[in-house]
Amino acid sequence: MKIGSALIRANPKKEWAVKLKREVEVFLVQRGVKVGGEGDVLITIGGDGTLLYNKNKYNKPVFGIGNERSFICQSNYKNWREVLGRLLRKNRVERRSMLECCSAGKKYENALNEVCIRSNDHRLVEFNLSFDGRHAAFRADGVLFSTPTGSTAYAYSCGAPELPPTARKYEVVPIAPYRRRFKPAVLPNSAKCEVVVIKGNADLVIDGQFIHHVKLNSKINVQISKKTFSLLKPA
Repeated sequence: MKIGSALIRANPKKEWAVKLKREVEVFLVQRGVKVGGEGDVLITIGGDGTLLYNKNKYNKPVFGIGNERSFICQSNYKNWREVLGRLLRKNRVERRSMLECCSAGKKYENALNEVCIRSNDHRLVEFNLSFDGRHAAFRADGVLFSTPTGSTAYAYSCGAPELPPTARKYEVVPIAPYRRRFKPAVLPNSAKCEVVVIKGNADLVIDGQFIHHVKLNSKINVQISKKTFSLLKPA
């Protein structure tokens, strides 16, 4: 796609990101790209957390500038000039699956990494889980639903397999299950999950952001969203 304008969002809590925003603006203007307005693309500066924070706010392809530890961001504060320069000349859009989550008729923000229901008091939580025609009852520190993008993060640390980033699948993963009675499972994109907290105190967390406390016996439904997340990469 031809990039004529760009919207830039930097993490205001990171001094280097705020400073780098000005450098990126100059870089773009010198190459004939307008900064501001609606923007053909969104550029985030600050890391994976900054990208995730902005993921649902703008319906446009995203280019991320992070640090050397960033995984989702396509560049970092050392190589962004080279990567962004190549991207302006020729690029492609990579579409990533997202998860949608709802409870009691309320739909929450889509997840690019994971939807997590976890204990908030260091005690085990008892879950009833239904997915893809299967049913499971187990106790664990929590349960998470991971996209392919998130399969290299929290889910991987919990023993789930890594998925190709553009796969149309997702994972359901227990967090420290009692006696390992429930193991990670890879689900087709058509699968719909329902989880109920039967006993214990738990929170709903989406992409690392606290959403709310989970009421006992309330149903939380998770499935692949029809909306995808667009990452802009050099071709």
